[in-house]
Amino acid sequence: MNTPRNIIAIDSLRAGEIIGLRQINATSVQASSLTPWEALPIKIPARLTISDKIEDGVRLHTAQLVFHTCAEPDDRDRLVYRCKTADGRYYLIGTNDRPYPVSTMTMNHPDNMADSQLNEVSVIYTSASEIPFIQ
Repeated sequence: MNTPRNIIAIDSLRAGEIIGLRQINATSVQASSLTPWEALPIKIPARLTISDKIEDGVRLHTAQLVFHTCAEPDDRDRLVYRCKTADGRYYLIGTNDRPYPVSTMTMNHPDNMADSQLNEVSVIYTSASEIPFIQ
């Protein structure tokens, strides 16, 4: 049976603020419940694409997160993201070490009043480690 994989919530925080992050196995990590995640106001669902490729004999894993928000542009330098799926699992996009996720924001000013005026945020994260779930 397939479970829903839609992204229904996104939280963020500065990379250095993750408390007690430790690797459990190749596909999961654990962070303290005291980690001060900040919920982002997003249009549900968001899009998360996870892919991998082999480059120069090294398998690289890439996560691309795209979401729409009414939030104003802010300092997105060295943020990590926690993405909640509809089945209650969390992906961790980024860690407290390099490489950090790269975020870009597009502010929409449509010429039609019926078109979306939400800002689009695109986050790309590439790592030699798999994109983990948070336990």
